[in-house]
Amino acid sequence: MKILNAEEGKNLKPVTHGRTTLVSAIVSNLLIGEVLIITRADWKSKNPPYQVVSRVAQKTGRTFEKGRLPDGSGWMVKRLS
Repeated sequence: MKILNAEEGKNLKPVTHGRTTLVSAIVSNLLIGEVLIITRADWKSKNPPYQVVSRVAQKTGRTFEKGRLPDGSGWMVKRLS
């Protein structure tokens, strides 16, 4: 077990039942300029993760740049603001 102080835990969001998935929790915790790479092995759905990222952007008011990787091996999500 590990106890986090208030500064370490202030931006941490748990993965719960419902619409929160591991990807949406990680996207919610991205800092400005950070990039998340999602490989095809990590993403099990037949649809790309764009809808998840758009929902997080709408709920949090943040903006993200999202798209496929040039080699086709997955997707990238970059937090802009």
